Amino acid sequence: MLGSGYNRISLDPARDYIVALPPTGAQGVTLDGGHNVVLIGGRITVPADLPAGRADDALRRGLYVKGATGTVHVEGVLFEGAPGAVWDAIDIAAPAANVQLENIRVEGVHGGFHSFHADVVQPWGGVRSLRIDRLTATSNYQGLMIPVDQGPILAAHVSRVDLRGLAVEVDGNGHLLWLTSGSRSCRAYPVDLFDVWVQARPGTTVRRSLWPEPGHPAGCAARARRGRVSWPRLPVRGVVHAGAPPGGSFVPPGLAGPDYVSPGYRVER
Repeated sequence: MLGSGYNRISLDPARDYIVALPPTGAQGVTLDGGHNVVLIGGRITVPADLPAGRADDALRRGLYVKGATGTVHVEGVLFEGAPGAVWDAIDIAAPAANVQLENIRVEGVHGGFHSFHADVVQPWGGVRSLRIDRLTATSNYQGLMIPVDQGPILAAHVSRVDLRGLAVEVDGNGHLLWLTSGSRSCRAYPVDLFDVWVQARPGTTVRRSLWPEPGHPAGCAARARRGRVSWPRLPVRGVVHAGAPPGGSFVPPGLAGPDYVSPGYRVER
């Protein structure tokens, strides 16, 4: 059982672990190492009263998965920020691991270009495979920031995800989905998109909430037609839909959190 404050735990990369959040929730978790690691249910609330400066950026991460070697399964967790917090929900630097995120709800990620580059999910340090199934998130800045950055990514599968931009002032043009390495490159890896929905921040459009955008960069620009955005020149299968899912959020309020009960695992036919 983890503590209610910020938790950094070092795990043996050759052993398997079950990690549990306390009933009252935690302020942040770094999982450093481990082979197969499971975290199901609970709440993580990133605090606002943190010192300024990059030295304390780790404290602004809800969950940081680092150096795992097997499969890390995170399910039914609610991520939120205290009023005034600038924060990331989930960061990953585990190029040897498969990371699975299921039934995750993220409320109110907040940041900006000239302050803290806040993201819903960012595997900036690499991951063997990223699998997301059922995630609902709101952010005033960035959403799924999933290009190759400082570590390799072999593949990503993103299904039943709805992202909504918040009407909160932002010093820079954040994107709710980013697929390529940098703003001028067409470097990308295989990504499957299934039932992915994006509601743009007020004052902008879905076309400007995704990268690549239509028209930029020239070699792999997005194609936007009838409320759907696709990337025919990237190894990206599927589309992003503009708006909200017809049936409502994939992870509605109350589903993820301390009272979460896993539905178990089954093969859908």
